[in-house]
Amino acid sequence: MTDRYFSKQTFTFLLSLAGNNEREWFAAHRQEYEDFVRTPALDLISDMSDDMPAISRHFLAQPKKMGGSLMRIYRDTRFSRDKAPYKTNIGIQFRHEQGKDIHARAIICTRTTGSGLAI
Repeated sequence: MTDRYFSKQTFTFLLSLAGNNEREWFAAHRQEYEDFVRTPALDLISDMSDDMPAISRHFLAQPKKMGGSLMRIYRDTRFSRDKAPYKTNIGIQFRHEQGKDIHARAIICTRTTGSGLAI
């Protein structure tokens, strides 16, 4: 993947977050998250929206900050022993047009250790 979407700064941020996964640290580095993680991910999703019908006309690429294809940064820690509040990956999901009741998804996951696509 080229620097068009995710750059060295993206992975530097994710590595730093993994080592400092605390609310105070994230608040102090929120602009880096916006610049190097969220905005490039939304750009990728936006570009994918034109090409998504060639993959499947049933999946939707929704470049919205909330409620779209970009998965949230916040972890659900209610039932986890690991109380780290933030995910250290970039999750992008393309939901089926029928909504949340259809559980088929395409997910792109970018981590500091590599990237992957799951369908």
